[in-house]
Amino acid sequence: MDRWLHILGQELRYLLPPRSVREHARATDLVERDRFIDAFPFFWSFTFGTTQSNGSLAAVQDLYKAFTNDSVAYSSIQQWVTAELTELLADICGYISVELGQTESALEGRFERFRDVFISDGTICTLSAESFEEFPGLGDDHAGAKLHVIESLASRAPVFSSITDARTQETTQLQIGDWVEDSLVLFDLGYLDYARLARIDRNGGWFVSRLNVDANPEIIDELRTWCGDTIDLEGSHLQEVLPDLYRQIIDSTGTIGADRDDPHLPYDVRVVGVRHEDDEDDHRTEEVEADHDYHLYATNLPADAFAPRELAALYSNRWSVETVIDELKSVFELDEMTVRREAAVECFMMAALLMVLVSRYLLRRVRARLGPASQRSVEEEDRIEPVRFSKRINLFSGDLLRILAEQLGYGWDGAGSAIVEGAIDPNVDRHALTERVAHGSVDPNVRNAGELATIRPG
Repeated sequence: MDRWLHILGQELRYLLPPRSVREHARATDLVERDRFIDAFPFFWSFTFGTTQSNGSLAAVQDLYKAFTNDSVAYSSIQQWVTAELTELLADICGYISVELGQTESALEGRFERFRDVFISDGTICTLSAESFEEFPGLGDDHAGAKLHVIESLASRAPVFSSITDARTQETTQLQIGDWVEDSLVLFDLGYLDYARLARIDRNGGWFVSRLNVDANPEIIDELRTWCGDTIDLEGSHLQEVLPDLYRQIIDSTGTIGADRDDPHLPYDVRVVGVRHEDDEDDHRTEEVEADHDYHLYATNLPADAFAPRELAALYSNRWSVETVIDELKSVFELDEMTVRREAAVECFMMAALLMVLVSRYLLRRVRARLGPASQRSVEEEDRIEPVRFSKRINLFSGDLLRILAEQLGYGWDGAGSAIVEGAIDPNVDRHALTERVAHGSVDPNVRNAGELATIRPG
């Protein structure tokens, strides 16, 4: 038996024991009574079967058959794909996220002063046009669902936020609470909301956010003294002076949100500008054309701890969440789906997120077993790259499911029965064209030879 495959199976059993999965399936009302389908093998068959390159409920049916050596009707599999299954998958995602957060080592370098660093993002999955009513997309002929996630740099894993239609703005899905305490939150413009920045501050958190190129806070203080004949920013609105500035950085305190109808605004914030050539960040194209050469940021980090260029470097790490999004799409098939029902769409999306979390957990356990650097084939645990690891978990998921079934005493039947039984036509009354023509009873009133194709055997 492959040693690492055996270890991975053990780790999956430790992470999600069969009894716990079954009990939680009952708690979410997915299982209301004793049913023919076993919740534990169904859970893993669904998670693996929907995240393959040919992911489908038919694949789930085949994997369940192989796992348990029990036949189950396709309609029975369909009946389990409900809002209750979505709830179960979301709860398990939350559980694994907590496990990852509890076991990861502390952040280092510029991030070491923070309990965690959170980065929000969303990704759109293209759906069948028939799903437009539940999941309207970006155009009149496009249907799409959007998965909203928050990446934790401490756990190196995504945390589930919500699933919406593609038209829902990201900024409406991020609720600030005490979870941001002592943590840094990195925002791009899709999440920029002045009141949200103030809420992070009130909850004891830190933030670095991009500002729109046309943001126009009133500068109330300059945090850096310039020598010579320079333009004084204090008392001016930023857009009034930006076109005339040639300094490499701007570091000031400004008032934002003075024109907003919000009880927590206006709000005084540190406003930073870094000229393009000095900014390490690779930014998306702005919707508004700028008449200046600065990337603008808002932050509540102190000037004596983080210089402007350091803030730009911190913000550039926001793009780490893009690797998670790419992993969801390219490895676990979240780019496009053929399922149509709302519950099926949500369940498939949750399964993709769950696979990323499972992969991160298994990678954590593999690294722990490898220990420090050695002269073995894997010389250093940090050389195992997360996305490459996920690709191989996905590639060998059938073997992983087999070892899990064998360790738990299920009668793993392999692919043989799934191939043969899956090829049997479930419509027992349907006959092949040749059979109908050879043995069907011919109605004497038939005048068109093409109608023979519809004749049933007599």
